[in-house]
Amino acid sequence: MSCPAHAELALAVAYDLGCAIEGSDALVGELAAGLAPGDAYGELQAVRALCETFGRGPALLLPDVLRARAGDPAGVAMAVAAAAQRAGLSIDVVGHGDTLLLAHPDAPMVVEPSGRLLDGRTLGVDLEWQCAHETAATILDRIAERGERTGDLALATAARALTLTLPLEDDSRDYRVREHARLLSRLN
Repeated sequence: MSCPAHAELALAVAYDLGCAIEGSDALVGELAAGLAPGDAYGELQAVRALCETFGRGPALLLPDVLRARAGDPAGVAMAVAAAAQRAGLSIDVVGHGDTLLLAHPDAPMVVEPSGRLLDGRTLGVDLEWQCAHETAATILDRIAERGERTGDLALATAARALTLTLPLEDDSRDYRVREHARLLSRLN
């Protein structure tokens, strides 16, 4: 199964969770307009600078991050990756666990959503490229965890259910099936 663009899937997830998505595509386009393809380090510096324009906040869904120009680090990584992809840069998302970073396939450097540029080899973990499905799963996991922590079990359950629609590896799917069943039992 081919993977959609980060923005396309992120907007579909936001829509399915009841978030207003109107104007989001234009906002991604505005961010992309400030980016231009170049060499690996030039592209990394461009996304580093773009990350620095975002503040920190609770927003995880792409439309919310774009409107507030602030968000959770995973939400910011998603927004910047969407803009980079739209601009034709070779920047994409890499991650370890629930940490999302931005990287270029021709450079060892990574960009944190805060805008810090660092050598990915010094992190002491194996970073893996994250397709839009995997990135969406990370965002949905964070939404589910936050929903459960704040007592919004309906949101947590909806986010877990959406992860089950993603084409994920069996071990990842098994975990999410168990988590969804656990949340459903809490609703009863």
